[in-house]
Amino acid sequence: MFERRLLIKLMENARTPIRKLAQELGVSRQTASKWLKKLEQELSLKYVAVPDPNKLGLDIKAYMMVRVAPRDDVRRRVESKVRKLKQIAQAHYIYGRYDMVLEVLAKDREDLSKLIDLLHEIEGVLETETFIVREVVKDKPLDPIIRVLK
Repeated sequence: MFERRLLIKLMENARTPIRKLAQELGVSRQTASKWLKKLEQELSLKYVAVPDPNKLGLDIKAYMMVRVAPRDDVRRRVESKVRKLKQIAQAHYIYGRYDMVLEVLAKDREDLSKLIDLLHEIEGVLETETFIVREVVKDKPLDPIIRVLK
């Protein structure tokens, strides 16, 4: 249970000093530090800075649905190309009418259009459909993980 409480605290604010984490969790600094090292190894914890994309000029967020030819060699080639496209933040294979969903961050509509053109040039990409995000209602990707930990 202590591990989960520590992990939740880190997910809420990874910059919390060890001394404060220990105090909030009711343990010594050494104990908190020991458990933190254990969690870092067991769960491969990573600490990253995540700036607001809009403040960096990435004003368009979109989701692209992609249909790919159903051959393993073609899929591997598409995967390889998708991994190299820096506008794509995430790519997932999905079930349904489409094969992949891509989360895209672009500077503007022109940048997004160029990406769409690049995707259509990849051999094996059969179709795409793009959904531009109009407004973000919730952006809390850690909520489901915290819910499970509690």
